Amino acid sequence: MPVVAAKVLRQIVPNEELVTRAIERELAREGQVFFLHNRVETIDETAERVRAMVPKARVLVAHGQMAEGQLEQVMLEFLRGGADVLVCTTIVESGLDIPNANTLIVERADAFGLSQLHQIRGRVGRGRERAYAY
Repeated sequence: MPVVAAKVLRQIVPNEELVTRAIERELAREGQVFFLHNRVETIDETAERVRAMVPKARVLVAHGQMAEGQLEQVMLEFLRGGADVLVCTTIVESGLDIPNANTLIVERADAFGLSQLHQIRGRVGRGRERAYAY
């Protein structure tokens, strides 16, 4: 791969070490993580990347193109603590209340507006634990 392309890729792909540390920190305090990846076409690949970065994390995927029943199952499983990381689209923006989810990682935050990021940020820190947003 040419050096220029590698530099561009490093800028687009989030810092994997930072992401790994953030997820592991949340798991250490028995919390949950929202990993926002807003492209349905590549969301499963991103979930695999997260699984590779933190093999002990239980990872689920949620997006608005899923069948209603399947999406409901995934969300209920996450709510009940059946997974540690939810790789999702901005579907989480619409009023989820999961007090155990205290870390938010937004991939390509530059693609969102400030008000949308503020709304998404409101999905974490709804319990007693300190919240983190990356």
